[in-house]
Amino acid sequence: MISVRRSSLLPWIVAFKAVKAVLLTALGSALLFAIHRDPVDLVVQLAQAVHLSHTSRLFERMLRFAAHTTAKGEMVAALTAFGYAVLMATEGVGLYLRRSWARWFTIGATGSLMPIELYEILREPRVLRVLVFVLNFAVVLYLWRRPEVFDESDRV
Repeated sequence: MISVRRSSLLPWIVAFKAVKAVLLTALGSALLFAIHRDPVDLVVQLAQAVHLSHTSRLFERMLRFAAHTTAKGEMVAALTAFGYAVLMATEGVGLYLRRSWARWFTIGATGSLMPIELYEILREPRVLRVLVFVLNFAVVLYLWRRPEVFDESDRV
């Protein structure tokens, strides 16, 4: 018989949360670094560094966004990215430790953002948006249906 811990998808969920936390931290750091620099110039340099064509839709969207960015907007975006990174890291650590509070915390936090994700998909469908939504839905469903994976000893 396979034990609950060995057959768990929890390590994959923890890895998913860790990747999101790292990416959000990198985004926040990049935004802070860019506050006193010309955002349009940074987009052009970034595009050149990753060999992104200057005629691509992604480059055009990034350039349009950069042209309308202010220092205050960049600061707000950076702080928001750091805030979400802390949220993802808290979820990931709690899930890694198999705490029952982390199960409910993750269900609530992830589930509460899903209507916004769905709105964004309906507004402008993109493969990455759909993929993230499906993964988040799967995480919530898995955590909802598998309470036995978590440590019950931390309940008060």
